[in-house]
Amino acid sequence: MITVELRMLGESRRLLPEKYRESGTAILEAQEGATLLDILEMAGIAADWPLMALVNGRHSEPGSALQDGDVIAVFPPVARR
Repeated sequence: MITVELRMLGESRRLLPEKYRESGTAILEAQEGATLLDILEMAGIAADWPLMALVNGRHSEPGSALQDGDVIAVFPPVARR
């Protein structure tokens, strides 16, 4: 098992289950080899939502495998006009 910290920033916080919305942070356990997409699905976040994610401060793709202790920061993309 691995343990990761999921931080939802800005408006993306509302996508978390209610018990995590106030803090915007969830500590989740997953199987070894879990991906970013697996963690988002565990948190009840739809895979088709247009989010940007950083794992330990670096851009990450949905299929990226996670390690024990990783910190995931997720935020809505910023649009330019």
